[in-house]
Amino acid sequence: MKNLLRILVLLASLALVAAACGGGDEADIAADAETEEVVTDDEPVEEEAMEDEEEAMEDEEEAPTAPETTTTTEAAEPTGPVFPLTGEVLGDGDEASHAAVVVKISNNDATARAALDGLDEADIIFEERIEQQATRFAAVFHSALPETVGSVRSGRTSDINIVANLNRPVFGFSGANDGVNAQLRAAEGDGILIRASAGFGDPQFSRIGDFTAPDNMVADVSRLVDEAPADSEPPQSIYDYSNNVAELGRRSPGVLAEARSDGAYVWSQADGGYLRFQGGAPHVTRDGVQITPTNVVIMTTTYVPSQVDASSVDAVTIGEGRVAVYSNGARVEGTWTREFPRDPYTLETAAGEAIGLAPGQTWVVLAPATTSRELTDADAELLVG
Repeated sequence: MKNLLRILVLLASLALVAAACGGGDEADIAADAETEEVVTDDEPVEEEAMEDEEEAMEDEEEAPTAPETTTTTEAAEPTGPVFPLTGEVLGDGDEASHAAVVVKISNNDATARAALDGLDEADIIFEERIEQQATRFAAVFHSALPETVGSVRSGRTSDINIVANLNRPVFGFSGANDGVNAQLRAAEGDGILIRASAGFGDPQFSRIGDFTAPDNMVADVSRLVDEAPADSEPPQSIYDYSNNVAELGRRSPGVLAEARSDGAYVWSQADGGYLRFQGGAPHVTRDGVQITPTNVVIMTTTYVPSQVDASSVDAVTIGEGRVAVYSNGARVEGTWTREFPRDPYTLETAAGEAIGLAPGQTWVVLAPATTSRELTDADAELLVG
């Protein structure tokens, strides 16, 4: 390189001499000087630039294509204390130190549904099979304590394990046969629940004139809660409310669960929940409010004959089984686990990831295997109309 520069300097000097002798143009001298500054190799500048451009194009072709990005909305962290059975943040003046109240509500037929009252204010609703072709609701109240809930019906032996993880709730029911009463009495002695029944003459129950028995009995939950002793504790949270179903699962319009009743649940973005239909009609309260839970949990459950009532069956809610969770317009499958009666439920995907519900009301269908199916978009449109 040094020799090349010396040669170029020598040539430039000769050119100056020649220019001085022959009257050359000063522009030529300047051009030669500029060439001296930019030439750094024997190859022409134009060829080198073309090679650099070709190499850059080859590098661009070899570079991996950036993957498409997807946006996921992370669940907002609670900004304060939450209600244990909904995961919702307590508002000003809210109080959550009291016991939970469970009320048995009828779903026997169209008349029972016409008499429905207060179910829209429950935190969790367990739908369980009973005799014949009916289901019954075990409605759990804690964040709200309505004055009128009904129609109230009898207890079942299934209810003992269903409520056992709620930290000794008040259990409101219209009555029961001798065998069921004996088991409920034993459960009360074991500290599982506190019985409150119209059969005991409790004043928190009354009959309304719009319907006839057995569909005219209602309970005042705001007074039933006072049946709990002063040292009662609030319920523990029995579900995870980390709100990740949309992240873990896939889009789904809803589900049809035929746990003896043909309950359908259609996602409504506008309502932020699942519109419930039964018999193809909207499931509404006496006030015309459609039941719209935030989450729907289809919990595959085995039923066995009741030991004290040959006409009834018991849901097995201790152990494990398949589960499908619907939340935020999405669906995810997994497994439910509950080792002991007082344990909360653990919901996990096949990969062992915890399934978190969205804060709000949860509807749990205790459904035998193969009795539910996912709705299609056409199914949902037909129901909603």
